[in-house]
Amino acid sequence: MKRIIILLTVLLTLTSCGEELVFNTPAFIGYNGDELWEATNYRANVDDQGYLTVTGIRNLETINLKATNTTEGSYALGNTVSSAIYENQLGTVFSTNSVPHPSVQIYPSEGNITITEFNLIERTVSGTFTFHAFDNTGLNSENFNRGYFYNVPILSIGAVDISGQTQACLNATAVAATTLTNLNNVDPDGPDYTGFCEAYKTALQVKKQACGDEDGSIQTIIDSLGDCSN
Repeated sequence: MKRIIILLTVLLTLTSCGEELVFNTPAFIGYNGDELWEATNYRANVDDQGYLTVTGIRNLETINLKATNTTEGSYALGNTVSSAIYENQLGTVFSTNSVPHPSVQIYPSEGNITITEFNLIERTVSGTFTFHAFDNTGLNSENFNRGYFYNVPILSIGAVDISGQTQACLNATAVAATTLTNLNNVDPDGPDYTGFCEAYKTALQVKKQACGDEDGSIQTIIDSLGDCSN
């Protein structure tokens, strides 16, 4: 009952802003800037690592919302394993894990996905979202706000197989990979290198703690980064 009240409160807030939203069930709706964006197809899946992906499709446009778990709660976006990816009608991809150009915005971008209900009996998921995503140049972005998905059908739930690794280790490994990609996209002689390098070092330290480092390979990479100066 508490979750229902919270969701209804969110929906009332959404309908009080801008255009009037028609409440459908199921639904996947938000605003791209000030323009209403409503999916005509939607689905959700849980992969074998336990990650939840909620997808909304409108003609040639697609939004993929990825959360690291199916647990009800909020999942921050921007240099995290959780992510939001928008592909426009021209095939351009905007991601919350893309690095904004320093002239546009200080990294990382922002946003969150909130799961308000994960219903295993009915196999549906509901929640809200907001995000600011950049293309691979970091110069162009798309902003989605006041988004919600309601009773989106869960088409598949994979058997979780973490192959001996804990979920914390898997998450830490994914974050380390993302921060390395970001570091590789930064000019090593530029003013932003130190910040991205320190982010990668921190991610490696978290990975070392979560996964262990029996052969010392993670520590070797950390040592090779030094003090992250140019």
